[in-house]
Amino acid sequence: MQYELFSTEDFIRDEAFQQWVFSPNKENSAFWEELLFLYPGQRPKVEEARQFLLALRPGFTLPSDEVLLKMKSSFNAKIDAYEAARSEKQKTLESEELTQKRSKSRRLYLPIAASLLLVSVFLVGYVLTRTSFSDDVLHALTHENERTPQGKQRLVILADGTRIWLNAGSELSFPKDFSEKPAREVYLEGEAFFSVAEDKSKPFIVHASDLDIRVLGTSFNVRSYAGEDIVETTLVTGKVALQYSADSSRQVTLLPNQHALFRKNSKTISLEAVNANDYAAWRDGWMIFDDKPFGYIKETLERWYNVKIVIEDESSLSCTFSARFKDMKLEEVLEIFKNTESINYRIEGKMVFIDGKLCDYDQIN
Repeated sequence: MQYELFSTEDFIRDEAFQQWVFSPNKENSAFWEELLFLYPGQRPKVEEARQFLLALRPGFTLPSDEVLLKMKSSFNAKIDAYEAARSEKQKTLESEELTQKRSKSRRLYLPIAASLLLVSVFLVGYVLTRTSFSDDVLHALTHENERTPQGKQRLVILADGTRIWLNAGSELSFPKDFSEKPAREVYLEGEAFFSVAEDKSKPFIVHASDLDIRVLGTSFNVRSYAGEDIVETTLVTGKVALQYSADSSRQVTLLPNQHALFRKNSKTISLEAVNANDYAAWRDGWMIFDDKPFGYIKETLERWYNVKIVIEDESSLSCTFSARFKDMKLEEVLEIFKNTESINYRIEGKMVFIDGKLCDYDQIN
């Protein structure tokens, strides 16, 4: 096979390629990894074909070349029309107490619909999960470590089909192949949203600091940055078990719309009821803060915009705020704080300087 000359459609129809996508193992993964190493120019076509197949079920009868081309054209036209309408709609403010916008949306390639009927179905999936990401979307084909720099998010798809959205300033470590391992174990530093592919024979385990999160198939958000004392886990669907790594007897079961706080210093876990979707909304361009101290907000803004914020009045770091920001520029966020609090700010390259007080000291004490 002259894979170096294959088109996207050729990869989609190739039985060996389909076998690797749906049933990856050590042998076929090694073959395709070597192919991509030898012919890196084929990576976009391989990723495009893999997206298409993952959107289908194994054994699906593929359409003719003519129909396939028409589907792609129709699908892209619908995406363009939707994004034009969405761009107009986003000009309207969506606010609770503090809301502004930052425009960072860009056209993405999506899984090709399997038929004209399925175009609208996959379009919904695109709207919900992909529109806030730049072209940094990545499929984990050959790498064992993925890092997202400040100011970026990224989608990683593991060999088993598990989808992981990495937030800014995060790192994920994972094996290339799970086939010969008793469990699917990954290591996270930072924040990520997991949509785990179900496999009852291989539990999925996220190691985040001293916390182990064990699942079979579910979706949840984890925040575990090195500089923060708390590891946060929020369950959207399914069920997960949390346990302190050094003591398996200390286990807590998390149900949908529950938020777990693991304190690194005391090694304790506490639960609270929340709207889980708020904690995963960063994938769609939202930053949502519910009665959070400005110190927490400051660190989030630094990662989101790849800046360093220096605040004159350090006591203001304890001031608490509730805010919802959607697709906004940094200057717009700072203007909101300036207009509602007694502060001024200036931006010098990657540095942001905030002068004044963010709240009365009575609020802190």
